Amino acid sequence: MRQQGIVMLADASTGRLGLRLADGSHVLAEQLDVQPLHAGDEFYGWMDTLGVEALTADSGSSVSVFVLAYGLRREAREEEFSG
Repeated sequence: MRQQGIVMLADASTGRLGLRLADGSHVLAEQLDVQPLHAGDEFYGWMDTLGVEALTADSGSSVSVFVLAYGLRREAREEEFSG
């Protein structure tokens, strides 16, 4: 299902992203291109399957990510960024 996601955490050195979806669940993804993403950036896409996904912003720009995990709780997403 196509979902809205907001970047909550972004690590530029690893390309890892933590997104919060509109349903309250969280997604861990890895950015595949060089466009820097920041906390607060909003995207739409299919974030409920593992693998490569093109996320689209309201402006029409897109970014490629690899969805590593979905359906996470906030604590699980934050744990990935604490180490």
